[in-house]
Amino acid sequence: MSTKTLKQAGKCTYCNGEGYVQLLLGGSETCHACHGTGKKEKPISYKFTEYL
Repeated sequence: MSTKTLKQAGKCTYCNGEGYVQLLLGGSETCHACHGTGKKEKPISYKFTEYL
C-alpha cells in the first residue's frame, strides 16, 4: 500500500475530504455523504433476526 493510499483511506470519496461540494451554478453545500466531516462514514451493518 502506498503512502498516498494510506493518507486517503479515511477521506470521504464524494467530497475528497473537503466536507463540501461545489455546485455547478455557483456556491457550495455540505457534502451529503459525510455530513460535512470530510471523513469516510462507516458502513451500517444490520443484523436480521426472525421472530416466531
